[in-house]
Amino acid sequence: MNKSVANGLGIAALLYLSSASATSLYDVKVSLDGSADYASIQQAIDSAPDNNQPFVIYIKNGVYQEKLHITRPNIYLIGEDRDKTIITATTANSMKDENGKNFGTFGSRTVSVDAVDFKARSLTIENGFDFPANQAKAVDDPTRQKGTQAVALLVSHNGDKAQFKNVNLVSYQDTLYLRAGRSYFDQSQVSGTVDFIFGHGTALIENSDIIARYRSDNEENEPLGYISAPATDINSPFGLVFKNCRLTKEDQVPAGSYGLGRPWHPTTTFADGRYADPNAIGHAAFINCQMDDHIYGWDRMSGKDIKGEKIWFYPKDSRFWEFANTGSGTKTTERPQLAESEAANYTTKNILSDWEPDISLGANSQLTGQVTHRSVSFPAVVNVKDSLGKVATTNTDNKGHYQLSIASMTPPLLVSVDDQSGNTCINSDTKRSVCVTALVAEAHSNEVTIANVNPFTDLIVSGLADNENIDGPQILAALPRLPALSHQAWLDANSNFSKAFQSVVKAHGLDATKEWNPVNYSSNYQPVMNELASQVIHNLGHNTRTGQLSKTFLSDLAFNPIVSLDTIPRYELKDGQLAQAAKAVAEKKTRLFIVGDSTASNYSQDVFPRMGWGQAFAAKFNNEQFVVVNAAQSGRSSRDFINGRWLSFIEPLVKPGDYLFIQFSHNDEKCNGAAKGRGPLDVGTLCTYPNSADGKLQFPQGEQEYSFQYSLERYLSFAKQHQLTPVMLTSVPRARTADNKAGTPINTEQHTTAQNGDNGYRFFGDYTATVRQTAQANKVPLLDMQTSVIEMANNKVAGEWQNLWLAVDPNQYPYYQGKTGSIEKPDVTHFQKQGAEAIADLVLEEIKAQKSLSKLSQVIAK
Repeated sequence: MNKSVANGLGIAALLYLSSASATSLYDVKVSLDGSADYASIQQAIDSAPDNNQPFVIYIKNGVYQEKLHITRPNIYLIGEDRDKTIITATTANSMKDENGKNFGTFGSRTVSVDAVDFKARSLTIENGFDFPANQAKAVDDPTRQKGTQAVALLVSHNGDKAQFKNVNLVSYQDTLYLRAGRSYFDQSQVSGTVDFIFGHGTALIENSDIIARYRSDNEENEPLGYISAPATDINSPFGLVFKNCRLTKEDQVPAGSYGLGRPWHPTTTFADGRYADPNAIGHAAFINCQMDDHIYGWDRMSGKDIKGEKIWFYPKDSRFWEFANTGSGTKTTERPQLAESEAANYTTKNILSDWEPDISLGANSQLTGQVTHRSVSFPAVVNVKDSLGKVATTNTDNKGHYQLSIASMTPPLLVSVDDQSGNTCINSDTKRSVCVTALVAEAHSNEVTIANVNPFTDLIVSGLADNENIDGPQILAALPRLPALSHQAWLDANSNFSKAFQSVVKAHGLDATKEWNPVNYSSNYQPVMNELASQVIHNLGHNTRTGQLSKTFLSDLAFNPIVSLDTIPRYELKDGQLAQAAKAVAEKKTRLFIVGDSTASNYSQDVFPRMGWGQAFAAKFNNEQFVVVNAAQSGRSSRDFINGRWLSFIEPLVKPGDYLFIQFSHNDEKCNGAAKGRGPLDVGTLCTYPNSADGKLQFPQGEQEYSFQYSLERYLSFAKQHQLTPVMLTSVPRARTADNKAGTPINTEQHTTAQNGDNGYRFFGDYTATVRQTAQANKVPLLDMQTSVIEMANNKVAGEWQNLWLAVDPNQYPYYQGKTGSIEKPDVTHFQKQGAEAIADLVLEEIKAQKSLSKLSQVIAK
């Protein structure tokens, strides 16, 4: 671990990190455009600390012209996309290096792995030597290379336990050189011509494509090439083993043109001379592979004897085997076959001498966890997606517990829970399900890994997604595969959680300095999580540019935000805040709930002095009898507030006798389908249509939910169902004059729409009039905030409106530097603290003026 990382973490986080290394999350990022930590992969490798701990490098798409030499253990290279993240060098055997010497086969490699525990996935390693072009040159052409061996990947003398998944190895002759150690390949691709998988080492290659390439320079009736050339020592029981592979070919490759392999006895220096190694009794086996018609069988290979003369080595003297292969290239009666009892010995553990790779999780790998969430309905659907797009699915039981197999998956894993109480986890144009995610940074192969899911795990996923410019956990979950995610961001997010809730852990009699995180906590922490999850509102934001869900929202039960707007959010909590808010909402005799939009909603300290009038109104009251629960949400319309589940989150909190204040229209007005960019999205997610000039409901045929009055009446029905007293409010005005300039006197005509030249509105009219008509038709008290705020603002001296609406000095409030809400770019819709408090006072006056609300007035007066 970097010292700088350790110094920023609490004790609990450090204890947690010592038990889970999260080796599937990247430590540094490489990009050719200079936007990342490094522009060179070798520089990133060389930056790894000298502690031999896992060091993960994420490589963005690009063609990296580099020859990599890896000598540090525990390096893990992760490409952004296998076919677009390419590491390449153009060096063949007989080319000259910087010292004027031939590279040789060994030196021709693009990537050399000369250390233990190397991993790579989702990238291409190629040797860019153009073999066909070279062979097309005249024999006397001085640029024609005689030594055409061109290695893409070399597992060198000190290499061992090297793992590769979803890699593409590309060259012609000698593509993959396994000089030593044990290597494992899964779901990969190797292409070449002559002896393109060869060497002394042991390798298990599974579920991969072995592609024979075309060449036109071979002599008539001679093979185009050979798949393998093992030089396995006689004392090693296994050499090159291919299981469940597909042996395919390029289009022009003819039938019967490729051998499965031939025995390589490399010329070696001994005490009595230099000659072909007699102990290199190659072993190769193809098991359960599909073979196209280019395969003809095994072949012989020449070497040199002690006198330097050519001698031949034959398949029958080697250890070449097949078992249960299929396809037109299979001839079981003519080639050596393993017996079933012999094939049974070809297990991963046996082949790799008791080493079990973990880049693909083993057959006995399980994931289990508890979903803890105050709003999720059980049983819920659980989807687990890995880094290559593989998905496993199960259901929770009726108490939120789940377990499933994650065999062959590639960490990290994203767990997504959908209670299917709605129609979607990602869109806002219809009722949403309650959905929550968790990241499994490190899964344990052939063991049971714990992955609990709760609002706090979803916040961690949201931050990690935002760190990669992905807009929230559900957008991340919808990607075809889980992208690379930052180790540092994960550390920070877990540290933030650990620090925020130490007092709660202590209150449960547990040691807050011990391991505690929201994903893999032990069972004795479940009561802590039960308490925390019961005391937070969890939902997702809405991206107005896409019409889809965005970042995770967490608040206490009074809807006060408890996290910052940082990429990796900090918890902004007073000690005991969650419990105190829950107690207040549950126990206060009179409760007033506000539903509405951003003009009323609560805001975090990040954007101060921005404040909704509901936030200011709630702050006025702090007594044992009365509490205001301001559930208004930024950017929400009356329709989307319901689809987005905000109203359903209020439902468990309300009691008979409570008050429900209802104020919408700002976002309901977004019905111009011809507007550039957002128009159709706004119509689909936010728009409701006002009543006609003669007071009739307007909506598309069969889509009554698009009527503003109908939408408002859904809240009145909710109030009636729960025996609440509903109160309707007209929306506050925008600070615009009659000629549409920012300021005062404020135009008295507000919240109306009219048809435009693009015929963008299906229906249009007066939203404020619709609110009044709805209140009158349903005999509901109405607070006319539009009129009272206009009168208040227009009675102020010129320019004072800037102290009410959001027009602040960015030198005093740096958040607004260059943003809307500054003096240069005033926000004429939203309020700063002074304006919010002034409107809260007006709301209080309006309540007192309503005879039907005299009981509420008395409670407030007390």
